[in-house]
Amino acid sequence: MSSVRDVLAVALLCAATLLGALWLPATWIHDHVVERDGFLAVTAPLAEDPEFQRTLSDSAVETILEESRLPGWAQERLTPLAEEQASKLTGTDVYGTMWEATMAELHGALFSPGPSELEVDLGPAIDRILSPVEEVLPFGIPRPEDATVTVATIPDVPLLPAVSALTPWATWAGPAALVLAVLALLLASHRRVMLTLAGLGGLAAGGAVWWLGREIETVVPDSIDQAAFLGPIVQVFEEHFRTAMTTQGVLLLGAGALVTAVGLVLVGLRRRS
Repeated sequence: MSSVRDVLAVALLCAATLLGALWLPATWIHDHVVERDGFLAVTAPLAEDPEFQRTLSDSAVETILEESRLPGWAQERLTPLAEEQASKLTGTDVYGTMWEATMAELHGALFSPGPSELEVDLGPAIDRILSPVEEVLPFGIPRPEDATVTVATIPDVPLLPAVSALTPWATWAGPAALVLAVLALLLASHRRVMLTLAGLGGLAAGGAVWWLGREIETVVPDSIDQAAFLGPIVQVFEEHFRTAMTTQGVLLLGAGALVTAVGLVLVGLRRRS
């Protein structure tokens, strides 16, 4: 009968180890990728990146020049002035609002089935660029009828919709793992040995979390983290994930090592007695 109890206890510990390994990565992904506010918080500093700034400001200038329908001599005067104002755009509230809207569109595209076009409404930016220009030029500049442009094609990421359905439960994985471990200790007939195994399970879970953090670049497909426009953004998320998981993995490894040591000491004391 005791052997059956120990087998059941080991099964509970295996389940606890699996939940413990999934808990921290899944919670991070839910809070920073699946949740829109968390996603926007990570991407907000990227508004200061010169490459992204050029992507949006250059798109605005190109739209102005393509849709202005001005004669050649007028476009020659317009072009340098529009480019000058576009370079000043990035420090304005208009740019900040446009960047946040772009990232919100990107978040939606990532969780949509199939490839998606990332479209941005450049209307407010175009108005911000042209208003000072029209004070210099002796003629008016017509606004584009449709200032929406496609800045990138977002590849299909089929795993994300599935992950988004599961991660809301991620916060329960940690407490569930702890409950299963306690049940395993209560059920086992050799509790000192089971405590040692629980510590080893903590070591395994911590090692898995640490490894996933260190190797996240190899887990994410190149078609995603090397994609135009999307790639640099994904790489920022990878770096945040790596920092969080390596730190939390080390903490979990430490906790597992402590429990293992306590279990081994208790087993040794029992044998001596």
